[in-house]
Amino acid sequence: SFEEYTQALIDNNEAIQDAQEVSPSDQPSTSPYSAPSFESFSHRVCGNFAVYAQTTVTFAGVSSVIDGGDVGVSTAGTPITGAVSIIAGGEIGADSVFATSVLVAHSEAMAGTFIQIDEEPLAIEIGGEIFTPGIYRSVSLINFAYGTHVTLDGKNESNPVFLFIAGTTLVTAADTYFILKNGAKAENVLWVLGTAATLGANSVLEGSILAGSAITFGTGSELHGCALAQSTVFFESGGSVVMLDGL
Repeated sequence: SFEEYTQALIDNNEAIQDAQEVSPSDQPSTSPYSAPSFESFSHRVCGNFAVYAQTTVTFAGVSSVIDGGDVGVSTAGTPITGAVSIIAGGEIGADSVFATSVLVAHSEAMAGTFIQIDEEPLAIEIGGEIFTPGIYRSVSLINFAYGTHVTLDGKNESNPVFLFIAGTTLVTAADTYFILKNGAKAENVLWVLGTAATLGANSVLEGSILAGSAITFGTGSELHGCALAQSTVFFESGGSVVMLDGL
């Protein structure tokens, strides 16, 4: 189960910290591309899909890029339309069974049963904030102000997990980005939303998205993870989704 898997990550982190002294790093790393020793947190949610929607996936405007994963919908014949470049062996198709996995994972996270550790309350505006591994929940929305960045500090744990939950939406303004440091990896970051996610123009979001309704990619926005929506996924123009090595 998702709960058992994530608890194994937590137990492993504690065992490693008890067994050896870890030398902290003062230098932040903005590269999330190192593969984890365990199967990544996001992989259990994403499967082989970089983009998945229950109804439609639309690539509007100039061509978007899907790097390293499949694009899918729940029912054969459901539209996947527009200009998209799928690289690194990705495919386009339908998978009705995977839709159930998405629904179950979303329901568990929203109900607070995804991981059995305490949740921390989360303010609506998180631009400029620093987070350590854990679960953070906003009873309403999560927002990034224009041009701000968020730092995820893995505290030198072997597989630091970050789970962010919003009662409603996630909105990243234009030109927002992340700094990953001390072992934080995009493949161990998950955003679970009661309703929709909207990524602003030229923004970069680290981690995978589980949306209760739709996901919208603004012009030139980029996601390092997978985008799973219970209704639609829409790319305005030139967006990208990168499935990292650890995913």
